[in-house]
Amino acid sequence: LIIKQVKHLVSITYKNERYLSRDGESVLDTLLRHGVNAPFSCKKGVCHACLLRCTNVAPPELSVKGIKPKLIEKQYFLPCQCFPEQDMDIARARSRDILTRAVLAEKNLLSNDVCQLLIEPTTQVYYHAGQFINLHGVDEVVRSYSLASVPTQDYYLELHVRRVADGLMSNWLFDDFNVGDEIEFHGPIGKCYYQRDSDQQNMLLISTGTGLAPHLGIVRDALESGHKGSIHLYQGSVNEQGHYQRDLLAGLAASHANFKYYLCTDVAPTQYENVETGQVSEIAFNKHSKLSGWLVYLSGNPDMVNHAEQQALKLGVTAQDIFSDPFEHSPETEDITEVKIPAETEIKAVVVDEKRKFPDPDPEMWAALDNGALMTKILTTFYNQVFEDDLLSPYFAGVTKQRLIGKVYNFHYQMFTGEKVYFGERPRNNHHWMVIPKETFDHREALMEQSLRKHGLPEHLIQRWLAYEEIYREDIVKYKPINKILFGEEIPYEGFDTLVMEFSSLCDSCQGEINKGDTVRYHVRMGTTYCSKCTDKTS
Repeated sequence: LIIKQVKHLVSITYKNERYLSRDGESVLDTLLRHGVNAPFSCKKGVCHACLLRCTNVAPPELSVKGIKPKLIEKQYFLPCQCFPEQDMDIARARSRDILTRAVLAEKNLLSNDVCQLLIEPTTQVYYHAGQFINLHGVDEVVRSYSLASVPTQDYYLELHVRRVADGLMSNWLFDDFNVGDEIEFHGPIGKCYYQRDSDQQNMLLISTGTGLAPHLGIVRDALESGHKGSIHLYQGSVNEQGHYQRDLLAGLAASHANFKYYLCTDVAPTQYENVETGQVSEIAFNKHSKLSGWLVYLSGNPDMVNHAEQQALKLGVTAQDIFSDPFEHSPETEDITEVKIPAETEIKAVVVDEKRKFPDPDPEMWAALDNGALMTKILTTFYNQVFEDDLLSPYFAGVTKQRLIGKVYNFHYQMFTGEKVYFGERPRNNHHWMVIPKETFDHREALMEQSLRKHGLPEHLIQRWLAYEEIYREDIVKYKPINKILFGEEIPYEGFDTLVMEFSSLCDSCQGEINKGDTVRYHVRMGTTYCSKCTDKTS
């Protein structure tokens, strides 16, 4: 008689529905796999957007790291960091537990498109200058704004809001949020603030747009604390009108010998002196090319922040000494610019807002791939290696190989043919929570090149394929998670929508077949699809 021991499957009960968690799967991933509309953002335990509470047992220790003690007492936890060891009954966060009510005390225009909000919390709030809070506006819209205030100097919490075209929150704050009105917020959150135990280190701060806000707080906090190292702040803008708070910066520089600030514009200035023309990060790094031992703070345009992080690492800054905040989307990226790749590949792509459009169709590539048949073989060989690779396999925990091959196939199908079949997210947003160093990306590309050669793709097409991959390098390579940018703002884009399938696929819940013409329900952020049998679970 052989008795087989069956491992107990942990169950997650949420909104009176019971879901079984797979081994090594987080609570958040369990809910998303079953199509539950659960809030989340970074999936790394940083933003706290996914905060839930457990009503029957104490959550695992890892899942409460960084949460305020009073919330831990009420058994709040981060489902993205919770790998359950026993059955859990969970519920949504209660507003009275996590939200703080505040009143707008003052609203001032700092420039034509930037306003200053001074809000007074109804209860004591403890924070570091440079952290951010999540404002809860009308229609359940939530946006993150960094704090420009310093707790030891300022009575009010100070926020800088840039008006964004068609921005739900920014336009409401500009036009309809008036002195005396109340608002709720969650936070403060974040580790981007002045490091008091590093007062001897030099500091370099690079910002664009309202990314200046947290840096103003950090600089003022450092100067008040008697920082001994030098402090250099670079403020970038499309034009000189974007250099708000010039008088404040000039006053700080005049009264502190170790603080200097620099104004940078993309176009030549006409009115103000001491303004340099060029990309702000390039100007800063040209002046400071040896940064070993420095603290580097980056905030504002996400493309600038991501590029500057990589440059800082090359110039000697350690990863733990880089503090970045890329959620603010400033005007610089609203222009269309070309992606620079080898000329001989003749591939063109553009950046519009935060999205990279698909390149022009490539009939020669598609014909060489035998209208997709060879591409399936190439991707199968590639992902067989990836799932066995110690460096790459952890990135795909909880993802089935077949489903991953299918999604990547659809992405490349649309890229090579121009036919719209891929409705998942582009690489930047899809990988926003992943820490992927340059070396890891290079290793992945080496495996892809091996797979392409194994299946006999012509050499000039191998190089072209790799050039396609290079288009998305800047979207993927990073040393810290970044916030997701949609429509020019950080948007907690949640919920589900319906779609009539234009191609066959698999259900992300039951792994059943979805046929062309079927109506499916899909998560608008994740791109996960659910067949008609599983649709009721996404309601």
